[in-house]
Amino acid sequence: MQEKVNNFAQNLSYLRSKLDGKVSQQRLADELGIKKSTLAAYELGRAEPSFEDLIRLATFFAIPIDGFLRKDLRNDTRPLSTNADLRVLVTTVDPQNRENIEFVPVRAMGGYAEGYGDIDYINRLPAFQVPFLSRDRKYRAFPYEGDSMPPLREGSVVFGEYIDQWDGVKNGTICLVVTKDEGVVLKKVFNYLEDKGVLVLKSLNERYAPYPVRREEIQELWRFAGYFDSEFPIG
Repeated sequence: MQEKVNNFAQNLSYLRSKLDGKVSQQRLADELGIKKSTLAAYELGRAEPSFEDLIRLATFFAIPIDGFLRKDLRNDTRPLSTNADLRVLVTTVDPQNRENIEFVPVRAMGGYAEGYGDIDYINRLPAFQVPFLSRDRKYRAFPYEGDSMPPLREGSVVFGEYIDQWDGVKNGTICLVVTKDEGVVLKKVFNYLEDKGVLVLKSLNERYAPYPVRREEIQELWRFAGYFDSEFPIG
């Protein structure tokens, strides 16, 4: 087992060094949804990877888990191919192994931008099933705050459908956008990721000006899939 851990550590450090743009530990950790200190411990061989983190890393670098653990990838002359745009979502299932819809309550919203990739954080969220939503898609529910997207009222619950391929989001799509600085916001999205590396976020309330967010600031995108409100919308 020690051999596997040593190979994993050196392979991880090597693979990160081969990424375009001299990717830092912090940037890779943010992309994977794990802590920088955890990633550093993995690279130094001071900690064994959790099963979930091993899957994340193997998926990101498009390398079989067995090869990640056993082979010395420094001797592999094939070009490195990564799934850098493939995002691994931390999720929960019910006793019948069906995807839950986790609800992020107001008290947990402030920590979601940090905890979205933390299994313990996600496991603590209330979870439920909605029979009329598609079984083959992933949903999460968030409370709506503010007045930027009428006719939604503050306190409504918005359902989002998880988006794993951001470049394909069509202009004008309404999304829940999770960013490092703002947390979770509901906006109409205009997609300039391919040529400029940004999304432009626009409110339906014209009092709020559109603004850009860079790709590296974005942590998750959820396509608007519906909402719940205890009162009939006006406007």
